[in-house]
Amino acid sequence: MNWLIILVLMCATGHIFPKSIQNTTSSDEELMENRLEIIETKIASLENERKTRPVLFYATINSRSFILNTDSTIVFETVVINEGDHYNKNDGVFVAPQDGVYMFSWTVSTRDVNWLMTELVVEEKVISSTGVRDVDSGSRSSASMTAFCRMKRDEHAFVRTTGQSGTNYIYSHDNQQRTSFLGMLIKAD
Repeated sequence: MNWLIILVLMCATGHIFPKSIQNTTSSDEELMENRLEIIETKIASLENERKTRPVLFYATINSRSFILNTDSTIVFETVVINEGDHYNKNDGVFVAPQDGVYMFSWTVSTRDVNWLMTELVVEEKVISSTGVRDVDSGSRSSASMTAFCRMKRDEHAFVRTTGQSGTNYIYSHDNQQRTSFLGMLIKAD
């Protein structure tokens, strides 16, 4: 019985349970609120970083010549820069990471009395086109185009050959003309 009285006195004076259950719960709630604030701040920071991160790519066709039929996507397989990884070097397609105004520019080269007609396509809509016909055997010719367009998030942009000629001869070699494609986000919405 004496030990029971001693136990009651210790509890009453706070020697066994220095904090009340209410104080512990209040302290835990404050800790959870602080952690939640930190997480919300980090999420907002990551969202802002995503919106301000540069979106640009530049890719070329490296040291080869080949023929493409009409309406064929040109795959620029050698990526020089791809900030944000939105250009796919395996299929030649850029996917917009966000709504905004984008700029694209491409250069195509051919040689030896051949045609090469191309167009920039966004979601099956032709934005602009350019092409070249080399008129002298042994010579090389190039054509370039720059275009601006508005894109929505997840829309696709690519360069393809047109129906202007039956075959399109692409010429791209080191230390000579290089067939290339670049794109960048100019203004985010």
